[in-house]
Amino acid sequence: DWASEPRRTFREYAAYESLFETLLPRSAPPGATSDERPWTLVQFEESFRLHADMAEFLRQEVYSKDGLRYFSRLQGQIEPCRHEDDFISAVLCPECPLVVVVHDENRSQTRNPFEQELVAPLLECLAHPDHYGLDAVGGLGVVVPHRAQRASLAAACPSLSLIDPVTGEVVGSAVDTVERFQGGERTVILISATESDRDYLLASGRFLLDPRRLTVALSRAKRKLILVASRQVFSLFCPDEETYEYSLIWKNLLRRTCTRGLWRGERNGVAVEVWGNEPVTGTPPPPAEP
Repeated sequence: DWASEPRRTFREYAAYESLFETLLPRSAPPGATSDERPWTLVQFEESFRLHADMAEFLRQEVYSKDGLRYFSRLQGQIEPCRHEDDFISAVLCPECPLVVVVHDENRSQTRNPFEQELVAPLLECLAHPDHYGLDAVGGLGVVVPHRAQRASLAAACPSLSLIDPVTGEVVGSAVDTVERFQGGERTVILISATESDRDYLLASGRFLLDPRRLTVALSRAKRKLILVASRQVFSLFCPDEETYEYSLIWKNLLRRTCTRGLWRGERNGVAVEVWGNEPVTGTPPPPAEP
């Protein structure tokens, strides 16, 4: 527990904190003079990447807690593409920038073969040149919490690989952990939660459910965010207060935002549901005066 480390140098230099967390307490409050504190905090509120519906979800669940009226004016959607598979058509419904795919598989820990089989046709459709033609550089990103799922999914979907044009060798993949996507952006982001075993979630849920991970993943998507997760993730009740708080953003995405039923059925003998968000009504706030 670095924050409680008794040695003076750890408390003084706080090497365990990010640069942002280190500077934040030293920033000047609004209206303060430059002599009062060495740093001035400038809070950006308008997003020029996200669809307005995604920004509104983040405002409600994350940024409002910091007093930010986070918003976006963007309304860009992915192109409509009717597919012979109704499940794929539902997930890729362009009118719903936020989609949650809920399934009843409940035995997986760091690798989930069912989710791999569930998302593979979606990814192939998004990458196929006759459909969306999204590449692995700026078009399509797949976020997973564990390296085992990353390796398995990357091997199963070769169309997601980054190929060196000179050597022809695979040098990367559109499938990666959320930390590797930080700072980037994609037209479509798909998140495979992977974990579904209840006992495993209770033991390690703080890692998966950390709201910063979902916030980073969601804020990388420009036009579509697809979250694939077991029903166990949304029904988990943990006695640990911090983990319980972490789980709320996941639960609210399904229970408060993605309330529009798009599809229900079975995939490989497992019950699956697809839920999309209702469009945000009203107009975004005007930009703040300089």
